[in-house]
Amino acid sequence: MLLEQAACRISEEAVEFDLTQESDESSDEFRDRGARWIGRELSRVNALTGELLKATSLRTDPSPGGTTIQVAAAWGHQVQIPPTHTGWPDDAVEFRLSAWDVARHTEESVLRFVMLDSICESAGVLQDWTNEQTWPPRFAEVRLIRNLLVHGSKTPNKQVRRYLETCTISTPINRFTGRHKHLELARLRSPHLKSAVWSIVINDCVDAEINLRSAQPASLSGIILLDNGPHPTIL
Repeated sequence: MLLEQAACRISEEAVEFDLTQESDESSDEFRDRGARWIGRELSRVNALTGELLKATSLRTDPSPGGTTIQVAAAWGHQVQIPPTHTGWPDDAVEFRLSAWDVARHTEESVLRFVMLDSICESAGVLQDWTNEQTWPPRFAEVRLIRNLLVHGSKTPNKQVRRYLETCTISTPINRFTGRHKHLELARLRSPHLKSAVWSIVINDCVDAEINLRSAQPASLSGIILLDNGPHPTIL
């Protein structure tokens, strides 16, 4: 199990791990750091397995009140496992993994695309659609759908309108009367775009050779474009 590989000890529904309390760290700060540590590791497991694991409580033993917990000196610099794991170089990695927890498991299309777009923005990937004669790049499409769903004006901007016209000529432009069609479009494109954004997340978890600067579009396989909108292909 991934948590065991990260030097955790699994006992029924409990996960035990060792941390050293710093000399200038209060008990509350130490507990908060422990909660962040396990939350971060669970987010990594969630990204790699598709599960949604959460910590419901945190207990320290012995109590950190004035006590320094001694562990093996090597632990503080232990290499992350699996061996190709890239570690935790900055807070943005933790943010993207926690955002993925939400995007992967929510049933709400609007919230999903807000989180997917936040992951793209955090990673600094290409979200420009420079050639509007072709299908938009995968991360640009995430932003186009996010903008379509979350903004409150009646008429979307020019590029979002162009995207709707690329999908099908019958998709309504009006954000209010066409809301149900826009949500259906988001639902149908969601699996393809989640798969695209997952490449960002997995790149944070393991040392994978993934080209995040590519302008390739998200997958269109499994989708046919009809006059009344995109539909899954029936095999």
